[in-house]
Amino acid sequence: MTAQFITQLGPYSEARSPAGRTLNMWRYDAGFQKPPAPHRVLPESRLSLVTESLYAPSGEVLSQAHWVFGPIRTPRLYAPPPGSVLEGAFILPEHALCQLGVRPDELTDAILPQSDFPRLERLPVHPPRQQDRLAIWAARLVRATKGRVRANVLAERAGVSERHLHRCMSGRLGVGPKALAGQIRALSAIEHADRSDRPDWADIAIASGYSDQAHLSRSLKSLTGLTPTALHAERSVESEIFKTEPAL
Repeated sequence: MTAQFITQLGPYSEARSPAGRTLNMWRYDAGFQKPPAPHRVLPESRLSLVTESLYAPSGEVLSQAHWVFGPIRTPRLYAPPPGSVLEGAFILPEHALCQLGVRPDELTDAILPQSDFPRLERLPVHPPRQQDRLAIWAARLVRATKGRVRANVLAERAGVSERHLHRCMSGRLGVGPKALAGQIRALSAIEHADRSDRPDWADIAIASGYSDQAHLSRSLKSLTGLTPTALHAERSVESEIFKTEPAL
């Protein structure tokens, strides 16, 4: 499948398939020239199906493993050995129930062999239950609005209380509506900043759905542990940032 890479930070890149409108693939290629700079892995509600390969300089595959990466709650630095290539396909948390047969929150910060998930070998599966359908519907609407829909509006449209909606999403997807919306807005702001050498944080805040720059700064600090300026400086040092969307 031909992919269109839209973000690249040194050895790490994210891509979408030609028909896709959202990021659905990622790749980390450590190479052999020198030890890569540690890559900051940001909190992420999506899971990933990952193939990890270790190559010799000749191109020979020395080993290969297949993993499920759970949702990431705690940011961390990652630097694999030279010759490592990781290729992942994102799974939305609302799809994990059907594709993996487990709740995403059970896999938070976990890395497990794909062989632990026999349901991967026998798709499609039965349709989700009523409570699962509510969580899936709400998560999809949060994504469709780019994190700008309020939790009370979601609850009103679903005909349930805001508390019930939060319990339903948290219990089945591992993330509530407010947290998911905040993460989507924060990651959107980071993506905007990645396309500029000197990002205008006030403009980025408005473009990403924040009321002002102060709210954006608090959100990024909470999500990544760094201020917007420090985070952008770290990502800029890691690699020259692509400011366009080159098609491969």
